[in-house]
Amino acid sequence: MKRFFAVVLIIFTLLIPVSVKAQNGVAFSKMVINIWPEYDRPGVLIFYRITLSSQTSLPAAVSIRIPRAAEKPFNVAMKDVDGRLDNLNSTTKTEGDWVKVTFTTPVPEVQFEYYDPTILANDSHHVYQYSWPGDYSIDSLVLNIQQPLDVVDFQIQPAMGSGQLSQDGFTYYESVVGEVKAGVTFNINLKYEKVGSDLSAPSQAVAPVEPINTSTLGWQTLNEVLPYLLGGLGFFLITTGVIWYWRSGKTITMAFRKRYSLSRTKEAEVEPVVIFCHSCGRKAMPGDVFCRSCGSKLRLE
Repeated sequence: MKRFFAVVLIIFTLLIPVSVKAQNGVAFSKMVINIWPEYDRPGVLIFYRITLSSQTSLPAAVSIRIPRAAEKPFNVAMKDVDGRLDNLNSTTKTEGDWVKVTFTTPVPEVQFEYYDPTILANDSHHVYQYSWPGDYSIDSLVLNIQQPLDVVDFQIQPAMGSGQLSQDGFTYYESVVGEVKAGVTFNINLKYEKVGSDLSAPSQAVAPVEPINTSTLGWQTLNEVLPYLLGGLGFFLITTGVIWYWRSGKTITMAFRKRYSLSRTKEAEVEPVVIFCHSCGRKAMPGDVFCRSCGSKLRLE
């Protein structure tokens, strides 16, 4: 009887993790962990590209732990069917050395980003340790590490072979790990020599992270922007017409005033001079040479 209860207890203990996983119901079919030290901030940019397994019911509530020093994620986004990344709301909760980030996604593809500031620098010697806390099971895990610019003696533990120089000017180290069970944790240690505090991103020419196409966030077709263009053109024409009318009216008024002033001046200039006879004092008519009353010759000058 004791032996029977012992067997039952063992079976119950083994079933506990399975039941917890079943309640959660979330697993990753693929996860790419990208680690980019000193890219555009003094810390390390960590971002995950996650694809949920086909067995995961949607919408799915996902919780991922990040180091407490990171405080909060930089961004959490889902990838729509059209390829665009749309932000997801998330909540955070501190649990010991970790911050638990929880979000709900209605689609299977998610991008999760945060910055880890815990690079240890002693003069030119830089050390960083990344830790995966084993939150979910992963069918296919891929590690991708970007080597910062202007560094020497770049070392990765466990070793990931030789890096490959990409078209963007960076050297990348990639390793296809494969399946990783939930609860399995691992660390990746980086060591390198670097003089100065220059970041990698400012040294690069401005370029899109992904190829720009019709599915790129912010891309719009001509049919989508045509109403705005026509509206803007109409507003421009109306504004231009009002300004032209106001300026032309003002110009006409000023011209009229000028012409009126000139005409008054000319009228004053051609107004005839009145002449009176110096002998009898009678007013002479225009064109007279002799006085019509006494016959005296008029003094016209």
